[in-house]
Amino acid sequence: MQINRDTDTASHNILSYGEGEITVIIPRRFDARTVDETQATQAVPALRREIVRSSLLIMPEMLRTDWPPQDWDALLPEHFDLIAPYEPEVVLLGTGVRLRHPSPRLYAGLTRLGVGVEVMDTGSACRTYNFLMTDRRRVLAALLMITPAGA
Repeated sequence: MQINRDTDTASHNILSYGEGEITVIIPRRFDARTVDETQATQAVPALRREIVRSSLLIMPEMLRTDWPPQDWDALLPEHFDLIAPYEPEVVLLGTGVRLRHPSPRLYAGLTRLGVGVEVMDTGSACRTYNFLMTDRRRVLAALLMITPAGA
């Protein structure tokens, strides 16, 4: 599903999501491909699209495409511990194609640090991330990929 809204050109945005992929907009200032000075002086697009096909963590200033849990059953407390160093105000956990509530023990480390955790399906988490991000909140979306029903 395409998210229809104005793009914040200074931050990582979610452009669209669907079965097996999430399209992220990467601003030039965060794009490792444009850090070379010769490239930076050439006509390089201000934004780049990247299609992500695995679980990911995204914040306005960060994109991590190697978040280890690849499905709901793989979630462990250690996966949430990887989020703490980013110091989010709130974490949006996208649980895939449908809403599933994890045990609070999984994200207890974040709760102890005063980080709010909101759980929703991945599509809702993508839309909510974009909304909160444009409001300049320290939001982090931890997104499990949307997989076919029953997969």
